Amino acid sequence: MNLNDKRIQAYTKTAQGAKDDTVGKVRTHMDELMKRDGLLKSAKPAGGAEKQTQNQAQNQARQNAQSGAASLAGSGSSGADSVYRRVAKFLLLIGVNEAAKILPHLTAEQTEKIIPELASIRSVDPDEASVIFAEFQSLLERSRQSGGVQTARTILEKAFGADKAQAMLEKTVSYPDGTPFDYLQEISAERLSQLLKDESAPVQALVLSRLKPALAAAFIKSLDRERQKDIIGRMAKLSSISSEVVRRVDRAMREKSQTLSTETGTALDGRGVLAEILKKMDPESEKSILSVLDENDAELGADVRKRLFTLDDIIRADDRFIQETLRSMSDGDLALLIAGKPEEFREKILTNVSKDRGDSVLEEEQLKKPIRKRDADEVTDAFFGTLRRAWEQGKLAIKGRDDDVFV
Repeated sequence: MNLNDKRIQAYTKTAQGAKDDTVGKVRTHMDELMKRDGLLKSAKPAGGAEKQTQNQAQNQARQNAQSGAASLAGSGSSGADSVYRRVAKFLLLIGVNEAAKILPHLTAEQTEKIIPELASIRSVDPDEASVIFAEFQSLLERSRQSGGVQTARTILEKAFGADKAQAMLEKTVSYPDGTPFDYLQEISAERLSQLLKDESAPVQALVLSRLKPALAAAFIKSLDRERQKDIIGRMAKLSSISSEVVRRVDRAMREKSQTLSTETGTALDGRGVLAEILKKMDPESEKSILSVLDENDAELGADVRKRLFTLDDIIRADDRFIQETLRSMSDGDLALLIAGKPEEFREKILTNVSKDRGDSVLEEEQLKKPIRKRDADEVTDAFFGTLRRAWEQGKLAIKGRDDDVFV
Protein backbone atom coordinates (compact mmCIF):
# COMPACT_ATOMS: atom_id res chain seq x y z
CA MET A 1 0.00 0.00 0.00
CA ASN A 2 1.49 3.35 -0.99
CA LEU A 3 1.45 6.55 1.03
CA ASN A 4 -1.49 8.00 -0.89
CA ASP A 5 -3.66 5.02 0.09
CA LYS A 6 -2.46 5.24 3.69
CA ARG A 7 -3.23 8.95 3.74
CA ILE A 8 -6.78 8.35 2.53
CA GLN A 9 -7.45 5.41 4.83
CA ALA A 10 -5.84 6.82 7.95
CA TYR A 11 -6.83 10.46 7.67
CA THR A 12 -9.70 11.19 5.30
CA LYS A 13 -11.69 8.11 6.19
CA THR A 14 -11.52 8.72 9.92
CA ALA A 15 -12.81 12.23 9.36
CA GLN A 16 -15.93 11.05 7.47
CA GLY A 17 -19.05 12.71 8.73
CA ALA A 18 -17.12 15.26 10.78
CA LYS A 19 -15.28 17.23 8.12
CA ASP A 20 -16.06 20.63 9.57
CA ASP A 21 -14.07 20.12 12.76
CA THR A 22 -11.27 17.94 11.40
CA VAL A 23 -8.75 20.74 11.91
CA GLY A 24 -9.78 21.15 15.53
CA LYS A 25 -9.56 17.44 16.18
CA VAL A 26 -6.15 17.03 14.59
CA ARG A 27 -4.92 20.02 16.60
CA THR A 28 -6.32 18.30 19.67
CA HIS A 29 -4.49 15.09 18.91
CA MET A 30 -1.21 16.94 18.42
CA ASP A 31 -1.80 18.54 21.79
CA GLU A 32 -2.37 15.11 23.30
CA LEU A 33 0.84 13.75 21.77
CA MET A 34 2.80 16.68 23.12
CA LYS A 35 1.21 16.34 26.55
CA ARG A 36 2.15 12.68 26.50
CA ASP A 37 5.79 13.56 25.87
CA GLY A 38 5.71 16.44 28.36
CA LEU A 39 6.27 19.08 25.69
CA LEU A 40 3.06 21.09 25.87
CA LYS A 41 2.44 23.29 28.88
CA SER A 42 -0.80 25.03 27.97
CA ALA A 43 -3.35 25.34 25.20
CA LYS A 44 -3.43 28.32 22.86
CA PRO A 45 -5.69 31.08 24.28
CA ALA A 46 -8.87 31.99 22.47
CA GLY A 47 -8.64 34.85 20.00
CA GLY A 48 -11.86 36.59 21.02
CA ALA A 49 -15.61 36.25 21.18
CA GLU A 50 -15.85 35.76 17.43
CA LYS A 51 -13.97 32.44 17.81
CA GLN A 52 -16.10 31.15 20.65
CA THR A 53 -18.00 28.58 18.58
CA GLN A 54 -14.83 27.21 17.02
CA ASN A 55 -13.07 27.06 20.38
CA GLN A 56 -16.02 25.28 21.95
CA ALA A 57 -15.87 22.66 19.21
CA GLN A 58 -12.15 22.21 19.69
CA ASN A 59 -12.53 22.05 23.48
CA GLN A 60 -15.20 19.39 23.08
CA ALA A 61 -12.92 17.44 20.77
CA ARG A 62 -10.12 17.77 23.32
CA GLN A 63 -12.41 16.42 26.05
CA ASN A 64 -13.43 13.51 23.83
CA ALA A 65 -9.75 12.70 23.29
CA GLN A 66 -8.91 12.54 27.01
CA SER A 67 -9.52 8.81 27.32
CA GLY A 68 -7.32 8.05 24.32
CA ALA A 69 -4.53 10.24 25.62
CA ALA A 70 -4.72 8.65 29.05
CA SER A 71 -4.35 5.16 27.64
CA LEU A 72 -1.28 6.25 25.68
CA ALA A 73 0.29 8.33 28.44
CA GLY A 74 2.57 5.60 29.69
CA SER A 75 3.56 4.16 26.33
CA GLY A 76 6.42 6.59 25.64
CA SER A 77 7.64 7.66 22.21
CA SER A 78 6.78 5.60 19.16
CA GLY A 79 10.39 5.81 17.99
CA ALA A 80 13.58 7.82 18.14
CA ASP A 81 11.91 10.92 16.67
CA SER A 82 10.74 13.72 18.91
CA VAL A 83 7.02 14.41 19.00
CA TYR A 84 7.61 17.55 16.93
CA ARG A 85 9.28 15.57 14.16
CA ARG A 86 6.45 13.02 14.20
CA VAL A 87 3.93 15.84 13.87
CA ALA A 88 6.00 17.35 11.03
CA LYS A 89 6.01 14.03 9.20
CA PHE A 90 2.28 13.70 9.74
CA LEU A 91 1.71 17.15 8.20
CA LEU A 92 3.79 16.21 5.18
CA LEU A 93 1.97 12.92 4.74
CA ILE A 94 -1.58 14.31 4.87
CA GLY A 95 -0.83 16.80 2.10
CA VAL A 96 -0.44 20.52 1.61
CA ASN A 97 -4.11 21.53 1.80
CA GLU A 98 -4.83 19.86 5.13
CA ALA A 99 -1.49 20.90 6.63
CA ALA A 100 -2.20 24.53 5.72
CA LYS A 101 -5.46 24.34 7.68
CA ILE A 102 -3.75 22.94 10.76
CA LEU A 103 -0.61 25.07 11.11
CA PRO A 104 -2.39 28.36 11.93
CA HIS A 105 -4.02 26.69 14.95
CA LEU A 106 -0.74 25.74 16.60
CA THR A 107 0.82 27.75 19.39
CA ALA A 108 3.93 29.82 18.73
CA GLU A 109 5.98 27.30 20.71
CA GLN A 110 4.68 24.39 18.65
CA THR A 111 5.22 26.21 15.36
CA GLU A 112 8.79 27.17 16.28
CA LYS A 113 9.63 23.52 16.96
CA ILE A 114 7.75 21.94 14.05
CA ILE A 115 8.71 24.19 11.12
CA PRO A 116 12.47 23.39 11.13
CA GLU A 117 11.57 19.70 11.31
CA LEU A 118 9.22 20.10 8.35
CA ALA A 119 11.92 21.68 6.25
CA SER A 120 14.54 19.04 7.04
CA ILE A 121 12.55 15.88 6.23
CA ARG A 122 13.74 14.10 3.10
CA SER A 123 11.75 10.85 3.09
CA VAL A 124 9.27 8.75 5.04
CA ASP A 125 9.16 5.05 4.24
CA PRO A 126 5.80 3.23 4.17
CA ASP A 127 6.39 1.36 7.43
CA GLU A 128 7.16 4.57 9.29
CA ALA A 129 4.16 6.25 7.67
CA SER A 130 1.95 3.43 8.92
CA VAL A 131 3.20 3.92 12.47
CA ILE A 132 2.63 7.68 12.33
CA PHE A 133 -0.84 7.34 10.84
CA ALA A 134 -1.74 4.65 13.37
CA GLU A 135 -0.73 6.92 16.23
CA PHE A 136 -2.85 9.83 15.03
CA GLN A 137 -5.71 7.66 13.84
CA SER A 138 -5.89 5.94 17.20
CA LEU A 139 -6.28 9.27 18.96
CA LEU A 140 -8.77 10.48 16.37
CA GLU A 141 -10.94 7.39 16.67
CA ARG A 142 -10.87 7.44 20.45
CA SER A 143 -11.92 11.09 20.51
CA ARG A 144 -15.41 10.37 19.28
CA GLN A 145 -18.18 8.26 20.73
CA SER A 146 -18.04 5.02 18.80
CA GLY A 147 -21.10 3.84 16.94
CA GLY A 148 -22.40 2.91 13.54
CA VAL A 149 -21.24 0.05 11.35
CA GLN A 150 -17.87 -0.46 13.02
CA THR A 151 -19.41 -0.79 16.47
CA ALA A 152 -21.99 -3.21 15.09
CA ARG A 153 -19.21 -5.21 13.44
CA THR A 154 -17.24 -5.42 16.69
CA ILE A 155 -20.27 -6.65 18.62
CA LEU A 156 -21.22 -9.20 15.96
CA GLU A 157 -17.66 -10.50 15.61
CA LYS A 158 -17.45 -11.11 19.35
CA ALA A 159 -20.79 -12.90 19.28
CA PHE A 160 -20.62 -14.88 16.03
CA GLY A 161 -17.09 -14.62 14.60
CA ALA A 162 -15.67 -12.49 11.78
CA ASP A 163 -17.10 -14.39 8.78
CA LYS A 164 -20.65 -14.59 10.06
CA ALA A 165 -20.51 -10.97 11.23
CA GLN A 166 -19.53 -9.86 7.73
CA ALA A 167 -22.34 -11.90 6.17
CA MET A 168 -24.90 -10.48 8.59
CA LEU A 169 -23.76 -6.92 7.93
CA GLU A 170 -23.92 -7.41 4.17
CA LYS A 171 -27.54 -8.52 4.49
CA THR A 172 -28.58 -5.53 6.57
CA VAL A 173 -26.18 -2.73 5.54
CA SER A 174 -25.64 -1.82 1.89
CA TYR A 175 -21.93 -1.08 2.25
CA PRO A 176 -20.57 -2.37 5.57
CA ASP A 177 -16.97 -1.65 4.56
CA GLY A 178 -17.64 2.05 4.05
CA THR A 179 -18.60 4.18 1.08
CA PRO A 180 -17.56 2.39 -2.14
CA PHE A 181 -14.44 3.80 -3.80
CA ASP A 182 -13.90 6.38 -1.05
CA TYR A 183 -10.19 5.50 -1.12
CA LEU A 184 -10.01 6.78 -4.70
CA GLN A 185 -11.37 10.26 -4.07
CA GLU A 186 -7.93 11.82 -3.58
CA ILE A 187 -6.02 9.61 -6.02
CA SER A 188 -3.99 11.30 -8.76
CA ALA A 189 -5.18 11.18 -12.37
CA GLU A 190 -2.03 9.27 -13.34
CA ARG A 191 -2.58 6.63 -10.69
CA LEU A 192 -6.27 6.32 -11.61
CA SER A 193 -5.23 5.69 -15.20
CA GLN A 194 -2.93 2.87 -14.05
CA LEU A 195 -5.73 1.40 -11.99
CA LEU A 196 -8.40 1.40 -14.71
CA LYS A 197 -6.49 1.03 -17.96
CA ASP A 198 -6.92 -2.78 -18.16
CA GLU A 199 -10.50 -2.84 -16.88
CA SER A 200 -13.58 -3.40 -19.02
CA ALA A 201 -15.74 -0.49 -20.13
CA PRO A 202 -18.59 -1.41 -17.71
CA VAL A 203 -16.19 -1.45 -14.75
CA GLN A 204 -14.59 1.82 -15.82
CA ALA A 205 -18.01 3.46 -16.15
CA LEU A 206 -19.11 2.24 -12.72
CA VAL A 207 -15.96 3.44 -10.96
CA LEU A 208 -15.92 6.80 -12.74
CA SER A 209 -19.55 7.42 -11.80
CA ARG A 210 -18.53 7.27 -8.13
CA LEU A 211 -15.59 9.69 -8.37
CA LYS A 212 -15.32 13.47 -8.29
CA PRO A 213 -16.31 14.93 -11.70
CA ALA A 214 -12.92 16.58 -12.25
CA LEU A 215 -11.05 13.32 -11.60
CA ALA A 216 -13.40 11.29 -13.82
CA ALA A 217 -13.09 13.91 -16.57
CA ALA A 218 -9.28 13.75 -16.46
CA PHE A 219 -9.39 9.98 -17.01
CA ILE A 220 -11.95 10.17 -19.83
CA LYS A 221 -9.89 12.85 -21.56
CA SER A 222 -6.91 10.47 -21.66
CA LEU A 223 -8.87 7.87 -23.68
CA ASP A 224 -9.15 7.66 -27.47
CA ARG A 225 -12.29 9.08 -29.04
CA GLU A 226 -14.11 5.76 -29.50
CA ARG A 227 -13.45 4.68 -25.93
CA GLN A 228 -14.61 8.07 -24.68
CA LYS A 229 -17.93 7.69 -26.50
CA ASP A 230 -18.37 4.17 -25.10
CA ILE A 231 -17.64 5.15 -21.48
CA ILE A 232 -19.74 8.32 -21.59
CA GLY A 233 -22.65 6.39 -23.07
CA ARG A 234 -22.47 3.73 -20.37
CA MET A 235 -22.27 6.33 -17.61
CA ALA A 236 -25.31 8.12 -19.01
CA LYS A 237 -27.31 4.87 -18.94
CA LEU A 238 -26.34 3.87 -15.41
CA SER A 239 -29.38 3.68 -13.18
CA SER A 240 -29.86 0.99 -10.56
CA ILE A 241 -26.95 -1.34 -9.76
CA SER A 242 -27.17 -4.00 -7.09
CA SER A 243 -25.22 -3.41 -3.91
CA GLU A 244 -23.52 -6.78 -4.34
CA VAL A 245 -22.08 -5.81 -7.74
CA VAL A 246 -20.83 -2.49 -6.36
CA ARG A 247 -19.25 -4.27 -3.36
CA ARG A 248 -17.43 -6.76 -5.58
CA VAL A 249 -16.02 -4.10 -7.89
CA ASP A 250 -15.09 -1.95 -4.88
CA ARG A 251 -13.16 -4.79 -3.24
CA ALA A 252 -11.37 -5.66 -6.47
CA MET A 253 -10.35 -2.05 -7.04
CA ARG A 254 -9.22 -1.68 -3.43
CA GLU A 255 -6.99 -4.76 -3.66
CA LYS A 256 -5.61 -3.68 -7.03
CA SER A 257 -4.90 -0.19 -5.72
CA GLN A 258 -2.94 -1.62 -2.82
CA THR A 259 -0.75 -3.78 -5.07
CA LEU A 260 -0.05 -1.18 -7.77
CA SER A 261 2.92 0.34 -6.02
CA THR A 262 6.06 -1.55 -5.04
CA GLU A 263 7.80 1.46 -3.59
CA THR A 264 10.12 0.88 -0.65
CA GLY A 265 10.09 4.54 0.23
CA THR A 266 8.74 7.87 -0.93
CA ALA A 267 11.04 10.84 -1.40
CA LEU A 268 9.84 14.09 0.13
CA ASP A 269 11.12 17.59 -0.46
CA GLY A 270 10.45 19.05 2.97
CA ARG A 271 11.36 22.60 1.96
CA GLY A 272 9.26 22.43 -1.19
CA VAL A 273 6.26 21.06 0.68
CA LEU A 274 6.65 23.74 3.36
CA ALA A 275 6.64 26.43 0.67
CA GLU A 276 3.45 25.00 -0.84
CA ILE A 277 1.82 24.90 2.61
CA LEU A 278 2.76 28.53 3.26
CA LYS A 279 1.26 29.59 -0.07
CA LYS A 280 -2.11 28.33 1.10
CA MET A 281 -1.99 30.16 4.44
CA ASP A 282 -3.01 33.75 5.10
CA PRO A 283 -0.24 36.40 4.78
CA GLU A 284 0.08 37.03 8.52
CA SER A 285 0.57 33.33 9.32
CA GLU A 286 3.06 33.04 6.47
CA LYS A 287 5.10 36.01 7.73
CA SER A 288 5.08 34.63 11.28
CA ILE A 289 6.43 31.26 10.19
CA LEU A 290 9.06 32.81 7.90
CA SER A 291 10.18 34.94 10.83
CA VAL A 292 10.67 31.79 12.90
CA LEU A 293 12.72 30.26 10.08
CA ASP A 294 14.88 33.38 9.72
CA GLU A 295 15.66 33.39 13.44
CA ASN A 296 16.57 29.70 13.60
CA ASP A 297 18.23 29.18 10.21
CA ALA A 298 18.83 32.14 7.90
CA GLU A 299 19.83 29.91 4.96
CA LEU A 300 16.69 27.82 5.33
CA GLY A 301 14.51 30.92 5.54
CA ALA A 302 16.07 32.37 2.38
CA ASP A 303 15.62 29.10 0.48
CA VAL A 304 11.96 28.78 1.45
CA ARG A 305 11.35 32.42 0.43
CA LYS A 306 12.78 31.63 -3.01
CA ARG A 307 10.50 28.62 -3.33
CA LEU A 308 7.53 30.78 -2.36
CA PHE A 309 8.01 32.88 -5.49
CA THR A 310 8.11 30.87 -8.72
CA LEU A 311 7.79 31.23 -12.48
CA ASP A 312 4.06 30.62 -12.15
CA ASP A 313 3.78 33.59 -9.80
CA ILE A 314 5.50 35.83 -12.35
CA ILE A 315 3.10 34.63 -15.06
CA ARG A 316 0.11 35.49 -12.84
CA ALA A 317 1.56 38.78 -11.59
CA ASP A 318 0.03 42.19 -12.30
CA ASP A 319 1.29 43.48 -15.67
CA ARG A 320 1.68 47.09 -14.54
CA PHE A 321 4.42 46.35 -12.03
CA ILE A 322 6.11 43.97 -14.48
CA GLN A 323 6.22 46.74 -17.09
CA GLU A 324 7.72 49.20 -14.61
CA THR A 325 10.42 46.71 -13.63
CA LEU A 326 11.29 45.81 -17.22
CA ARG A 327 11.75 49.48 -18.16
CA SER A 328 14.72 49.69 -15.79
CA MET A 329 16.44 46.66 -17.36
CA SER A 330 18.66 46.64 -20.45
CA ASP A 331 17.83 44.63 -23.57
CA GLY A 332 20.82 42.44 -22.79
CA ASP A 333 19.47 41.62 -19.34
CA LEU A 334 16.02 40.89 -20.76
CA ALA A 335 17.62 38.49 -23.23
CA LEU A 336 19.28 36.68 -20.32
CA LEU A 337 16.02 36.74 -18.35
CA ILE A 338 14.02 34.87 -21.01
CA ALA A 339 16.84 32.55 -22.08
CA GLY A 340 15.93 28.90 -21.52
CA LYS A 341 12.59 29.76 -19.90
CA PRO A 342 9.19 28.16 -20.66
CA GLU A 343 7.23 29.72 -23.51
CA GLU A 344 4.53 31.05 -21.18
CA PHE A 345 7.12 32.99 -19.16
CA ARG A 346 8.82 34.34 -22.30
CA GLU A 347 5.44 35.53 -23.57
CA LYS A 348 4.71 37.24 -20.25
CA ILE A 349 7.93 39.26 -20.51
CA LEU A 350 7.75 40.07 -24.22
CA THR A 351 4.10 41.18 -24.12
CA ASN A 352 4.97 43.70 -21.41
CA VAL A 353 7.43 45.60 -23.61
CA SER A 354 6.78 47.30 -26.93
CA LYS A 355 6.89 45.21 -30.11
CA ASP A 356 10.03 46.98 -31.30
CA ARG A 357 11.78 46.37 -27.99
CA GLY A 358 10.61 42.77 -27.97
CA ASP A 359 12.17 42.22 -31.40
CA SER A 360 15.36 43.84 -30.16
CA VAL A 361 15.45 41.54 -27.11
CA LEU A 362 14.98 38.43 -29.27
CA GLU A 363 17.76 39.60 -31.58
CA GLU A 364 20.01 40.20 -28.55
CA GLU A 365 19.23 36.69 -27.31
CA GLN A 366 20.34 35.20 -30.62
CA LEU A 367 23.56 37.24 -30.62
CA LYS A 368 24.44 36.11 -27.08
CA LYS A 369 24.09 32.39 -27.78
CA PRO A 370 25.42 30.15 -26.41
CA ILE A 371 24.32 31.72 -23.12
CA ARG A 372 25.93 30.58 -19.88
CA LYS A 373 23.42 29.31 -17.35
CA ARG A 374 25.23 31.20 -14.59
CA ASP A 375 24.66 34.53 -16.37
CA ALA A 376 20.98 33.79 -16.97
CA ASP A 377 20.48 32.67 -13.36
CA GLU A 378 22.10 35.84 -12.00
CA VAL A 379 19.69 38.11 -13.89
CA THR A 380 16.72 35.86 -13.11
CA ASP A 381 17.47 35.82 -9.37
CA ALA A 382 17.71 39.62 -9.29
CA PHE A 383 14.42 39.98 -11.19
CA PHE A 384 12.63 37.49 -8.95
CA GLY A 385 14.05 39.17 -5.85
CA THR A 386 12.68 42.55 -6.93
CA LEU A 387 9.21 41.15 -7.56
CA ARG A 388 9.21 39.02 -4.42
CA ARG A 389 10.07 42.01 -2.22
CA ALA A 390 7.38 44.07 -3.93
CA TRP A 391 4.83 41.33 -3.30
CA GLU A 392 5.83 41.01 0.36
CA GLN A 393 5.41 44.79 0.72
CA GLY A 394 1.96 44.68 -0.86
CA LYS A 395 3.03 46.57 -4.00
CA LEU A 396 2.49 43.63 -6.38
CA ALA A 397 -0.69 41.57 -6.76
CA ILE A 398 -0.61 37.96 -7.92
CA LYS A 399 -3.72 36.27 -9.25
CA GLY A 400 -4.62 33.26 -7.13
CA ARG A 401 -2.61 34.41 -4.11
CA ASP A 402 -4.09 37.85 -3.46
CA ASP A 403 -7.68 37.27 -4.59
CA ASP A 404 -8.97 37.89 -1.07
CA VAL A 405 -7.07 41.18 -0.78
CA PHE A 406 -8.05 43.01 -3.98
CA VAL A 407 -11.40 43.52 -5.70
